[in-house]
Amino acid sequence: MTKVLLVEDDTSLQNLYSRVLQKSQIDFAIANDGVAIVDRANIEKPDIIIMDVMMPGRNGMEALVDLKKDESTKSIPVVMLSAHEDENLMLESMQIGAKRYLIKSMLEPENVIEIILEVLKESTDQN
Repeated sequence: MTKVLLVEDDTSLQNLYSRVLQKSQIDFAIANDGVAIVDRANIEKPDIIIMDVMMPGRNGMEALVDLKKDESTKSIPVVMLSAHEDENLMLESMQIGAKRYLIKSMLEPENVIEIILEVLKESTDQN
């Protein structure tokens, strides 16, 4: 079974994505920020991480750097979510190692499931 680690500080979005993941019968865990993200990923052992860019404590870009630097988490695919369409952030996140950079306002929550499955298939095909 696929497991997702959703890293999102907005509780209404956590609830929305939780309902969509549950409906799709995808196992998931939630983190409220990017602080100690490597430890959390090692505990949860997700197949994929969906992470907000702007969060308190440690933002998504900083957390992405941590994940990609660590030997135990660098191969976990990461999809970034942002409220802002920022081409520089998008390019930077892809250079660091994100598989996708999604704009929340351009995305229906149900589309996240399709993207999760697509990214996981791409990652499997590359290995």
